Amino acid sequence: MLQRIHIQILDNPTESLLFENYSSEITGTNKILTEELSNEMNYFYPSVVFVEYVDLFMDDEDEFDDIRELLRLGAVNTPVVLINGVLRIHGGIPPSIIRKEVEKLLSAGPIH
Repeated sequence: MLQRIHIQILDNPTESLLFENYSSEITGTNKILTEELSNEMNYFYPSVVFVEYVDLFMDDEDEFDDIRELLRLGAVNTPVVLINGVLRIHGGIPPSIIRKEVEKLLSAGPIH
């Protein structure tokens, strides 16, 4: 049985409003990048990898308290990439690195 992989992109889209010089370039970019990543994962790993965009400040506010705290402390930057609930990457959505992480998980075999 193949293992399923859940990728969550945690973002604060209003954060771009703080950077007025770049706001027109950044607004909505992470959501679009997440959609592109989802399409890529569906192409390479159909029915195995699920990609989800989460707006940290509009969606379920009881979830991801630890990530919110890390953001508040400045320990991580958005977007935050969780793979199967584990923080793997922050500050960007690099498809090549995410694919390598997915490959590692798939090559490790099913989780028991």
